[in-house]
Amino acid sequence: MEDSDRQAQPEPEGQDDALKQAIEAAYQGNGTPPAPSSTAPPATGQGQDPRVAHGVLLLIAAGVASVDLIAHRDTWEWLTALAVDHDHFRTPPSVEDVKEGRVQTVLSGRSLIGLLIKLWDTRHATTPLEADWALATTAYNRIAVDGEGQTIRIVLDDGLPHETGD
Repeated sequence: MEDSDRQAQPEPEGQDDALKQAIEAAYQGNGTPPAPSSTAPPATGQGQDPRVAHGVLLLIAAGVASVDLIAHRDTWEWLTALAVDHDHFRTPPSVEDVKEGRVQTVLSGRSLIGLLIKLWDTRHATTPLEADWALATTAYNRIAVDGEGQTIRIVLDDGLPHETGD
């Protein structure tokens, strides 16, 4: 079903290569799509194929050593349950309770790729206005990996005021 899209199911000759070339060109700066925003719909720019933006995000995640993820424990459990069956997702060795029901953990770039793929699949396979669609869309849009030399922090929490001093 949804796994067949990323399995070794060949697309018509040339179509797969054209998509790879478009992704690599965007990744190298020849038309890089803007980072996803939590307030904007998952559009990727002016008429650009959303698969290109997704591919660029996967390539960026592939170059990341680790990211800090902060979320409510319930959200973290949903993300883990969603991604645990992906070949590249690894459950982190520790999940630290922070405050007010939130947890913090560290994901590798490889695990981030697995999570992104599962979020992408879920948001496209579920019915709009359902819980899984809302959770997958929001989480996917928050994972804009552009830290360049900084610790990348993904925060899935709009309910608390932003902490100062970060």
